[in-house]
Amino acid sequence: MAKSKTKRPRADEKRAQEDAPRDRDQFDQWSSHYEDFYARGARLDREFRLSRMLVLAARSWMSRIDNILREETGETRARWQALFALGFAEQPATMSALSKRLRVQWPTLVRVMDGMEKDGLIRREDNPSDGRSKLVYVTAKGRRVMAKIQPILDRERAQVLSRLSDKELESCADMLERIFEDVINS
Repeated sequence: MAKSKTKRPRADEKRAQEDAPRDRDQFDQWSSHYEDFYARGARLDREFRLSRMLVLAARSWMSRIDNILREETGETRARWQALFALGFAEQPATMSALSKRLRVQWPTLVRVMDGMEKDGLIRREDNPSDGRSKLVYVTAKGRRVMAKIQPILDRERAQVLSRLSDKELESCADMLERIFEDVINS
């Protein structure tokens, strides 16, 4: 019987792997010239690191959710976000209001809505108050899709945020809301 060619890590190699920096710390591994730009511990350093982590966390979260929802439901981010933007609010909504809520450009929203209407997730009607606009409603089929998506989002959110206490969640949400307000108001 031939010996396995798989090399098992030695104890010191295993410890080194366990002690290796997490992905979030790898910035320090490849950014050897960072201090040419920012002094460690200074306000600008903290601002840079926070904004960098916000971007990375958001990108990673959306990538994770996009992949999971596409695999489990076949829905794209644009579609499920539009469904929930409609479902969370008083209906009907105008296309203009949806565009603002979702922070997307009009042509992008129209393409998404066209596909959703074709698939029976929404319906659009002429706005009797304004002949130039359409009113958008979530259909029963759209609500069923939302009911399928919500537990997946809740499950993933709970898993990712499980290490935070309720107080930390509230503090973090408050902080992010302030940052968001400052970004959109500046």
